[in-house]
Parts: sequence; structure tokens; C-alpha cells
Amino acid sequence: MSDPWPPRPPEPAETRPAGRPSAGDDGQVEADPPLAAEPRPSPNRRALTLTIVIVAILLIFSGILAGKVAAPGAPTFPPVGASTSPAGAVAQATRAGVVTALSAANLQVEDILAPYRPAEAPRLAAAPRLVVRAVIPADPDHGRIVIYEFRSTADATTAAQEQAAYIASGVGRVQFPTGTQFVLRVVGPTVVFYAWSGSGVPDPTRAAAIATALETQGFGVPIPG
Repeated sequence: MSDPWPPRPPEPAETRPAGRPSAGDDGQVEADPPLAAEPRPSPNRRALTLTIVIVAILLIFSGILAGKVAAPGAPTFPPVGASTSPAGAVAQATRAGVVTALSAANLQVEDILAPYRPAEAPRLAAAPRLVVRAVIPADPDHGRIVIYEFRSTADATTAAQEQAAYIASGVGRVQFPTGTQFVLRVVGPTVVFYAWSGSGVPDPTRAAAIATALETQGFGVPIPG
């Protein structure tokens, strides 16, 4: 029999709802492949994520509460801009003794009006003080001596010991240039503090002479280590 003309259109393919199985040419039912289940985070992973979030929050708040960290060479106590009470007659008496000792070493002394605050432990940082400078003509930026005033010799001794421990600590030591030496004396209810270096300065001889003269005042508090 000859083919009809014109050709008949092809019969439409059997349609089936999406997701339902269909029979193949061999009569077997073809099933859609199962959808892969989304992995659920394990309890350990959820706990780790929560811990990281909590630690991050705590670090942020710790930074806010701690405030600005002082750079090496800057005082750590009290905050920048804080001021202390003026020193009284006791500190002036110690100043007179310091002037006498320095004059015996042919060193002149002048008062320092500009603010000066070396790196200090808390008790020294909060104490009334006055500052003088042993004049080193070739080195006007050094030779400064701080006299701190306290209520008693016991209080001054405690403050000096705290300063010595602070200087010896890692935090305190980095506040001063490498090779810095210290004079830390208790004179009655006052503390005398002088930091100096015998290297890298224009006149190391005078810097050392200042230290030697100050060591005649009161009693010394050694720096550990």
C-alpha cells in the first residue's frame, strides 16, 4: 500500500505529569532520580561557629574598655592629659638637697615648667611632683629629674618599689630606649627618679655624673634583673 498524500502529522507523544514515573520501551517504569538532601551542619560545627561569634564580641568589647594602648616611650598611667596636684614643701626640701648634691659635682640646676612625665607605675603617676633639670649644655633634651611627694617614707618606699618592678617588667622596659639606666632613690617621704644612658648621647660623662650625685641622696631602690 502506498503512503498517503499528503503525509499525516505525527501523533502527539504521550504526556505525563512532572514527577510521575513513565514506562520505557521495555515496559519497565522509569523513576525520576531522588533529590539530594541538603547537608545539615553537625552539632560540633554549630557549636564552633557560636563560640567564634562569642569570642569576637568579647574581643570587641575588651578593646573598647581597654581604650587606647600607649606606644613605646609614652607613659602608661594615668591617661594622656591627666594632671596631678602640685608638690608641696616636702618636695621642695628634697629639691634643695638635690641641688646641693649636683652643685658639688659642678652641675647647674634649673626648674622645668613644661610638662614632663616619664613612664611611671600607678603610684608615681598619681603623686604630686616637681621636675628639675641638671644642665648639660651639649644635650638640653636630657638631664631631667623628677621628685615625687608622698605622705610618709613608707608610702614613698612602696611607690619606689612598684616603679622598680614596673621598669623590670616587659611592659615597662619597652617604654625606655635600650641601654637606659635608672636612679631611684627614697628621700624621706619623696622619691627621686632619673633615667639616663651612657651611649648615644652628646655628653655621657655629665649624664653619668648626674647619676653619681643623686646616689648620695636618701637610699636606693634597685631595679630587679
